Amino acid sequence: MELAYNHFLILSSEHLPDCRRLAQEALAIARETGDQRVMARSIFYLGLVHQAEGDLDEGDRCCEESLKISEPGGFKDISAVNLCWLGAHANWRGQFNKAINLSRHSAATAVEVHDGLTELISLAFVCLSEIGLGQYDSALATIRDGLAKARERNNLFIIGRLTNTLGWLYQELGDFRRAIEYDREAADIGKRANNANVEVSSLINLGLDRLYLGEPGPALALLEETAARVEKSAFGAHRWRWANHLALYRAEALLARDEPGKALDEADNALRQARATDSRKYVAKALTLRGEIALRSGQWVAAEAALAEALTIARDIRYPPLTWQAAHLLSQARAGGGRIDDALVAARLAVQTIDDVSSGLADVAMRSTFLAGPKVESAREHLERLLGR
Repeated sequence: MELAYNHFLILSSEHLPDCRRLAQEALAIARETGDQRVMARSIFYLGLVHQAEGDLDEGDRCCEESLKISEPGGFKDISAVNLCWLGAHANWRGQFNKAINLSRHSAATAVEVHDGLTELISLAFVCLSEIGLGQYDSALATIRDGLAKARERNNLFIIGRLTNTLGWLYQELGDFRRAIEYDREAADIGKRANNANVEVSSLINLGLDRLYLGEPGPALALLEETAARVEKSAFGAHRWRWANHLALYRAEALLARDEPGKALDEADNALRQARATDSRKYVAKALTLRGEIALRSGQWVAAEAALAEALTIARDIRYPPLTWQAAHLLSQARAGGGRIDDALVAARLAVQTIDDVSSGLADVAMRSTFLAGPKVESAREHLERLLGR
């Protein structure tokens, strides 16, 4: 069992077969001897292998099976990590409320057994899901709580990760000047700590920052350089999730450089990867991008089909940024096809969602920056034009 775990901790795809084999051997012995603790841990490690391979359904099955043994057995340390990764999987699927509940349960269980790392990782997933639901004030409170604990424990990994999450929060609200400050800080923390998780995540964010600050060329170069690094050395869930994010952001950069053909190839690549892992938020993002590409070339029917599907997913997972952006683009596609009444419905949804986000922001400066964003202003202007026809 310990050998299985150490093969996983090397964080190399070459060691996954050994991790699987040893965990299976440990599980067989545990079942023969009735050792419930070894049984629970071995099944959990098998779940980590499935997660690393992008099979979240099997990863969930293993974590749930392990949890059914660890909870009645009183093995709270094993329960905490199972709950942590079940929460992570739910977050990656866009099941944000479920993720928050699982992650908070994990954090509380970890506190009981003095597992400070699992507690902090769980808090990091809580705030990601809160941002996904547009609960920005709650997310900021969770981030501050996590940062205070991480600094008290001198945990540079979590400090860097939460700083990077702050950058993403401001990206979601269209404040890329604020975002780039946090993303640069996080990248520096990751580099100093020799932690590729933090550094690469921050570099990906920095690519998007530079794109939306009007530097598509440098943004694309940074994203391609980071993609090469991911392809060469990334491991497990980081590998397939980073690859998905990078494909999507490269597509955005290529579209900004007026290369729609290449952008569509990358968007399709992102869509395939997202569907393979049931990453619904990124399925919707890729569909939105495909719709925008079709919209720019006047392909109203194709644009509407992609954007309508994206909007359905965004509303289903309750993800505000993509809800209003997809609705705005869908309205443009419908208007382009001459369907003004249907365009008005989508345009009103876009502006109503923007207003809901704005009213939920307690910070006046944050709210003002969000409302002044070019995409937000474009959505409002589009609705006013439709109403004026």
